[in-house]
Amino acid sequence: MASHQIAIAKATFAASLLRPDPIPVPRDDIAQFHTLLGAVSTQCSPTNIQRCKRWVLSNVIQSTTRITALAKFLAALSASFSDADRGTLVSARRETSAKRRRLHILYLISDLIYHTKIRDRDTSVADNFLPLLANLFSSTASFKNCPKHLRKVEQLLDIWAEKHYYSTNDINKIRQAVETAQRSNSTTNEAADADSRAISNVAAKSAKDVPFTMPAMHGDQNLPWYDLPAGNLMQHIIPNSTRPIDPTLVKPMRLVPGQVDEELVASVKTFLEEVETIYDPVACNDENETPTWDVDEATKDIMDGQLRSVRR
Repeated sequence: MASHQIAIAKATFAASLLRPDPIPVPRDDIAQFHTLLGAVSTQCSPTNIQRCKRWVLSNVIQSTTRITALAKFLAALSASFSDADRGTLVSARRETSAKRRRLHILYLISDLIYHTKIRDRDTSVADNFLPLLANLFSSTASFKNCPKHLRKVEQLLDIWAEKHYYSTNDINKIRQAVETAQRSNSTTNEAADADSRAISNVAAKSAKDVPFTMPAMHGDQNLPWYDLPAGNLMQHIIPNSTRPIDPTLVKPMRLVPGQVDEELVASVKTFLEEVETIYDPVACNDENETPTWDVDEATKDIMDGQLRSVRR
């Protein structure tokens, strides 16, 4: 996973902790959490797990927004672990491998769900982590020639099924994600590709096999207005008006769930292809064809289709 993605997830989680929801968490305490989490990922001892879990129980579970931000941060952190960053020879042997770090994150999540759902009968943590579990498990299982590691992942799912962490249907979906990760595994023995593509490879392959579907709503109704997708602001914008938008009116747009119209699918695909040209202007041209641009003779600026200047 790209460094900016983990940075965004970390900043979002920190922002949720700094808000009075219900009370702000001091920055020193936030730094302590990252220290505790680093200890868990490196050495998954009962003491490290308990210390990190107690911090989360004290500062996170009181707020649904914080739980969601934590879930997304842990998913991003897990995907960011890579053996490519490890040292060599003796030093590399002393460092915790990427697959073990990802497994340790799952152990922490498992303990959090057990404490909140099984012991305290509070389903908020389990419900907010559920949408990300398939990706977390598939990325953890996406390593070649690691049968012992894979058995640990499967044993964890067996415990979840036995203790009824989730419904049988939800557990089966996670198992299918693990199996898909094994079948379509593109991770090399050196695990150089495991960091940024462990989740995206599985998701991309599965996304190509299923039709586009419209979600029930655009955004999470539990998030504040400033964390919702920007598209939710469009319906409140009045043309040629300087009147500010009332934040209380900004809610996730409700959509008609189901199969998407073919024209909309074509428009989305066309848009995504155009986005690709931002990073590779010749991507849509023939390999032997030089891209053509309309250039203003006076200013030497590139012009778009409507003769507007596009500054280089």
